[in-house]
Amino acid sequence: MELIRKGQSLKIVFLKYLMTVGVGLGCAIVLALLTFTAFYSVGLILPANHTENLLQKDKYKILNKIDFDEALIPKGASYMFLSPDGEVIKTNMDEAIQLKAKNFHNHEGFSTPSSSFIEFKRNDGYVLIHYSLEPHYNNDWMEKYFPSVDLLLIFLLIIFFLMSAFVATLIWAKRITRQLSPMLEASDKIANQELDFEIGSSNIKEFNDVLNSLDIMKKALSDSLRENWIKEENKRSQISALMHDLKTPVSIVQGNAELLKVTDLTDEQKDYVAYIIKNSTRISDYTKALMEMNQSIKLNSLNLKKVKVSEIIERVSEIAREITLIHDRTISKSINCEDSDVMIDVQLFERVIENIFSNAIQYSPDKSNIELLIMTTDKILSISVIDEGPGFSNEDLKRGTEQFYRGDKSRHSATNYGLGLYNSWKIMLLHNGRIILENNSDKHGASVKLELPLL
Repeated sequence: MELIRKGQSLKIVFLKYLMTVGVGLGCAIVLALLTFTAFYSVGLILPANHTENLLQKDKYKILNKIDFDEALIPKGASYMFLSPDGEVIKTNMDEAIQLKAKNFHNHEGFSTPSSSFIEFKRNDGYVLIHYSLEPHYNNDWMEKYFPSVDLLLIFLLIIFFLMSAFVATLIWAKRITRQLSPMLEASDKIANQELDFEIGSSNIKEFNDVLNSLDIMKKALSDSLRENWIKEENKRSQISALMHDLKTPVSIVQGNAELLKVTDLTDEQKDYVAYIIKNSTRISDYTKALMEMNQSIKLNSLNLKKVKVSEIIERVSEIAREITLIHDRTISKSINCEDSDVMIDVQLFERVIENIFSNAIQYSPDKSNIELLIMTTDKILSISVIDEGPGFSNEDLKRGTEQFYRGDKSRHSATNYGLGLYNSWKIMLLHNGRIILENNSDKHGASVKLELPLL
């Protein structure tokens, strides 16, 4: 089904985002003004004429008190008390300010907003007071650590704007991520070849265009996989039919050759018969190998289910008993397991067990013992099969699970075409498990260990 190519364009989304940021800027301005006003209202910021108002309020006391009282000087202001002839009697001004104050007293200087002076003439002299006509904090700590009052509004504006922009970005990022999720989900499923799903839609036109393309890709991939599967199934069916057809004439040739073998033949004729038997056997072996190979192609589909470890132990023990009994071998078991669960395809896993025991039988002497060890450790189910044969060569240990690897002559025969361990390895890999090939140092035989993760 074609996706509806509707929705707003990315340009519109971006413009809406910018509008949101603009609204955030407006809110930041309002909040900065309200905060600045609140600082004034609660007295944390004093107005520019605050000191001047206090001086006018206490002017009478400054002029008429018998002795000059420096406690009447407001906080933040400095003073200089001069004698009638202009000598400094008392001051807390800096030297630079004193010079400006004397110039002001002598009518040679003037006040500025940042450096203002006021003079009171007492009977015993003159009082010059220095202050600034600028707003300031009514708190020493704020005065020390806060930006100047003139910069405070800008500072608050920047802070509130960054906060609003951050919130707006988070909101829009969440919205965009939500619109992207159908694309991400679709691409992940297509990458994993999970094609039986409906592709979602988005409210953004450009995203819908991509989703449409993904939908087309999904359908094309699904059709291609289905076509390839049909071709492969047909090919496997043809191979199976061909191998089945080959078995009968090969068996006839072998049977007749065996009959000829027991008749009166010349030495040359016996050689011909032996040649026929040898090569018909090879044909039969090749056919078996092809059948096994054809079967291994089907290993990619698993029928997993949860199985108790106790059930696996029971089934493995049964397979081991049956195989060793038929081939004149003894079996010894050592089991140390916690009853947990594993996820396995029972049929495929039994093939692995049968394969491993068949190899152990094939490469061990008659009447020898095969050891079966089953244990659980560190969330791993371990199954080891140890024979008393010649063991693995160094090359076997490196390449034993490779397809068509036949190994050292001591551990292969004319009927072994290197598919058994390879198929077992592939099955274990599909189960998130592994096969470990080792040599048993005690019995000088081969050890094949299977490891499966426990649930």
